[in-house]
Parts: sequence; structure tokens; C-alpha cells
Amino acid sequence: DHEIKMDRLVMQWMAHRLIDQKKAIDVEVTANQWISDLINRFMIEETEYKDLKLHDILHDLALYIGGKEYSHASATEHTHHLSLLGVNNAEVQKRNASRAANKLRTILR
Repeated sequence: DHEIKMDRLVMQWMAHRLIDQKKAIDVEVTANQWISDLINRFMIEETEYKDLKLHDILHDLALYIGGKEYSHASATEHTHHLSLLGVNNAEVQKRNASRAANKLRTILR
């Protein structure tokens, strides 16, 4: 699961012009209201470290819907072997996986 700091999420929202700094009286108040609303609707959840993450069911649904257009390979620090056969963006996935998995020995693509 990908966790994101609340302030980074707010910065992403502002970068994508979802929160208009000119119209919002207080960007932080607006963002906190949105985040509370998303938590109450079980779309995101707060982690024990006060980060945010997409709710597991919604994450799985997004991967299922986007499966034909988006490929996902996950690796942890414990991953030793990774197959990217049939992955459209194998080079990107390889770079991302090799950063996460410092014990990675084999990558098949």
C-alpha cells in the first residue's frame, strides 16, 4: 500500500488545481474538510503514523478497473525475484522495484 503525507496530498491537489488558492479562504481548512469527508466515506484511511492511504477495497477496485491500461509490480525489501513478463511498462516497473527491493537478485522481463 502506498501511504502519503497529508501535506504532500494537499500540495498534489493544489498542483492539479483541485483546490483553488484564490477561492479557498484557507487551503488547509478546505483540505482538512475534504480529507475528513473521504475518511468518513471509507475512501481513504489514516495510518498509525498519521499518513493517508487509499482504502484497501478501493485500491483493489482501481487496480481491477485500470488493469488493462496500468500494470503494477510490487516489491518489498524482502523480494528476491521479480517477473515483469507481459508488463507494458516493464522498464519503469523495473526501476521502481529495484529501488524498493534492496535484496533483489532476479528480474525477468
